[in-house]
Amino acid sequence: MRSEITLTTHWSSISNSRSAHGSFPPKFFYSMAQNSPPTTEDLTSYSQEEIKLYIFSLQDALQSKLDRGLSMDDILDTEDPFEALEPLLPQEVYPILVLAMINNIRTDTVIDAVLAGLKQGIVQYRNRNDNNS
Repeated sequence: MRSEITLTTHWSSISNSRSAHGSFPPKFFYSMAQNSPPTTEDLTSYSQEEIKLYIFSLQDALQSKLDRGLSMDDILDTEDPFEALEPLLPQEVYPILVLAMINNIRTDTVIDAVLAGLKQGIVQYRNRNDNNS
């Protein structure tokens, strides 16, 4: 399976640069957009901001399908949009994520609760994998 990656580079200055020119040396920010969805293992290496952006991209894709008239049952018959996130989500946070996704809820309170649950879940996931190694 071939995976395509898009790399975007943004330039900014390093505020405490020792250089005479405030904009040198450059600091690179990058984002990678993959055509194939990330795995659970991939998500464990994402920053909180990257996970948040991933959740929003899932919401956008899900909302697009719902807007085209598909039901959640139709969508779940062909894919599991939550597959990579499920092993990382504590049981009490999973329904919050699903409801936020379906209803396109993006409030800081809800997203922060999901991110806090994912942070905890990633630690537990890593510990389980370390113990199984």
